[in-house]
Amino acid sequence: MRIEEILIVRHGGIAFGISTSYIGQILRVPDITALALSPFQVCGLCAVGGDIVTVLDFNSLLGLQKCERKSQKNRLITLISPLNSFSLLVDEVGISLEIDPDKIEYLDSREEVIVAVVHHGDELIQVVDLEYAIRCIQKVTVNVQSVSEKNSTEIKRFTQSNERYLVFKMGGAEYAILIDNLREILHVNSAITPIAGSNPEIQGMMLLREELIVVADLRRYSRVVPHISDKNRIMIVERQGKTVGLIIDEIVDIHEFAQSDFDVIHESRDNSQSFEIIKHGERLISLIGTELLDAILLRNEELIVTNEIAATNEKEAQVVEVVVFQLGNEEYAFNIEEVAEIIDMTSVTPIANAPAMVDGVINIRGQIVTIGSLYKRLGIIAPTNEDQKIIICHTPKGRVGFFVKRVSDVMSITHEQMHVDESEGGMFSNILHLDGGKRLVLLFNSDISKLIKGAE
Repeated sequence: MRIEEILIVRHGGIAFGISTSYIGQILRVPDITALALSPFQVCGLCAVGGDIVTVLDFNSLLGLQKCERKSQKNRLITLISPLNSFSLLVDEVGISLEIDPDKIEYLDSREEVIVAVVHHGDELIQVVDLEYAIRCIQKVTVNVQSVSEKNSTEIKRFTQSNERYLVFKMGGAEYAILIDNLREILHVNSAITPIAGSNPEIQGMMLLREELIVVADLRRYSRVVPHISDKNRIMIVERQGKTVGLIIDEIVDIHEFAQSDFDVIHESRDNSQSFEIIKHGERLISLIGTELLDAILLRNEELIVTNEIAATNEKEAQVVEVVVFQLGNEEYAFNIEEVAEIIDMTSVTPIANAPAMVDGVINIRGQIVTIGSLYKRLGIIAPTNEDQKIIICHTPKGRVGFFVKRVSDVMSITHEQMHVDESEGGMFSNILHLDGGKRLVLLFNSDISKLIKGAE
């Protein structure tokens, strides 16, 4: 590591040096929004040049007393790549200093925050390795243990990344199914032809784009009393090359769960069925896993046939899954690949000097998520007292959430239903023509991060 120039930062009578290769700007301290449950080195968030950055207390990174933030000498130092998501709150900034190779002494240890000492007149300046200091904020020590063939499966299970699940209701209780097992979700008003002599849960067969699909009532199979309403849906599930439709009471939302969220197996009263439980806050959600889906397929295998969809041309075969939601009196949609989860409305922490399209931030399981305003972006008056949902989306710059009036559907869209949006502005990629063209839905472009930028 060769250091050519440093910026001197002072804490009391101690001088530290930061390589100028990391430094962007030196600013007066703006308003900083504190964050609950954050590491002690984190002061909070602030807006700099239209971007929201995490403010770190420079003194805390070094194990010193925190910056008091009362002096006129306090400054905010912004950092450049690869540390551009952070900024430093310091007691006092001094001069920048070009390094004379004869006056710098590099330390041998590579596991220390101080990597060198510079002799400057009668003063010794300790040079800080910022990358190492910031990595130490979230450093976790893991005890090493041997892995046998017996426990390797269990360990692998708990090291997998989060996966997305559709959460739904049956009989007042909540259940979840892995999104990867779902093909689409339909209204129950689809035409279903009864099948004589079938199992009690089988409602019949339906024709979906020239494919015959057996429809089963998951509520009856799970011994749950059905709640008949216009919220009832049919989940089209694919497993082992076969397709089945499962009727449920209503869709709740989409969530990401880690394997650590899963708990003990819960047996039904007659011990004929078991569900793995997901703990989400105070909610207990029963998992509809692959074993249960396979049991339904096996129980009705004489009715369920292997998928043989009629031949279609390339355009007709294109299907896009979308999440349809409502803002004001209109409907819009995101591609489901861009949706991480859908959560209930929660309070938002405003950010000082944030861009106009940003409402603030929320804390989701310890992760800070920026909340953008589709209402402002589209010029729609936002509801004040109405219970809303928050759709959390993936973007190249991290997660972004949006308040919406309600989530209408999770559905598959064929090429014939998609019409390119030729209007100026480029906010939408397509206009979806649903229900025979009587229902028009605007599909947002894939780069959702542009929605929180200022209006062009």
